[in-house]
Parts: sequence; C-alpha cells; structure tokens
Amino acid sequence: MNELDLLKQHWQQDNNFPQVKRNEIRKMLYKSSSSLVKWIFYISIIELFVGIGLNIWSSQLNLDDKADPIFYQIAITVVDTLAYIFILYFIYKFFTSYRMIRSTNNTKKLLETILDTRKTVYLYIKFNIYLIIFSMILGAGSVIWQENFGVKSVGEIIFYTSAMAIMLFLMGWLVISVMRLYYRLIYIRLVKKLDKNYEELVRLEEEEEHGKTP
Repeated sequence: MNELDLLKQHWQQDNNFPQVKRNEIRKMLYKSSSSLVKWIFYISIIELFVGIGLNIWSSQLNLDDKADPIFYQIAITVVDTLAYIFILYFIYKFFTSYRMIRSTNNTKKLLETILDTRKTVYLYIKFNIYLIIFSMILGAGSVIWQENFGVKSVGEIIFYTSAMAIMLFLMGWLVISVMRLYYRLIYIRLVKKLDKNYEELVRLEEEEEHGKTP
C-alpha cells in the first residue's frame, strides 16, 4: 500500500485524524498523477528509440531492397516518415500533459489534463496497432512481388498466395495479441491509476461543494 492509499484509508476511518487534511490528499493526488504521466512520457520515448533501432537493423538485414519496385520503396519511406511524425506528436502531447500536471494548482485543469492524457494514450495504442498491421501488409506485398509468378503454374500461384495469406493472418494475430498484452500491462495499467486519481479528485471537489470538512 502506497503513502496516498494509507492516507486516504486513515481519513476514511477516522474523520478526526489530526494530520490528514483534504489539501494534503489533493497535493498527493497531483504528485501521483504527475508521476504517472511522466512514466507514460518516458516509455513512449524509449519505444521511439527502440523502433528506430529495429528499423535500422531490419533495413541492414534486407539485402533485396533493390528488388522492390520504386513505388514500393517510396511507399515505405512515406510510411516511415509519417509514423515518426505521428509518434513525435504523441510524445509531445505526453510531455505537455506532464508539464501541465506538474505546474498546475487548479483541480479543474488537472481533471481536464487527465482526461486528455487518457484519450491520447488510447489513440497512441490504436495508432501503433494499425501501423503494425499496415507494415506487415507492405512486407507481405514485397515478398509476393519478388516471386517470379511467370514461371509458376496456376496451382502453384494459388497455393503460394493462400499460404502467404494464412501466414500473414497468423503472424498478424500473434503480433497484435502480444502488443495488446504489452499495452495492457504498461499503458492501460498507468491509465487506470490515473482514472483512480481522477475519481478521487472529483469526490474531493464534490465534498467541498457540499461544505464538508475533514
């Protein structure tokens, strides 16, 4: 049990608990929310550098780049560029949310920032999953393009394309399942803690509006 949970437990059990004040709990909720968003920001930066490293590593391993048509190479470049632009945008959003929560003393503004961070996290997760799916489709297209179908029979072409479709589906299902598990363990866990802070702050505000004092 962390310090904030212990403080709230004492407050709920004993209204006369001398060292507990509503403002103290609010400050700890501010600090907790700031820490959670900071971790979201740090993790997104780590993911960016890991993605860059994997992209460089895969490009060095791919010795058949020249076998791909020019429009495919252009498509890969455009997708990579757009992906980095969007990821940098999400990182910027996480940073601004962290800076806002760290510097604000306004509960209403904090609540708005928590909701905005929550929305941004879910958009970030969806974007990454869609990016993975699209990248796998492009990769499969490259493999199919490099096959010389001109010397294959109709039966071989059907078998090959069917096998590729099944393999792509299984790999896509596996990768997306692993990514969803990762996001659930990291981002969703942090967002749920933010939601808990949000609910606690709303409760504090409602109690103040009704004129309750600790």
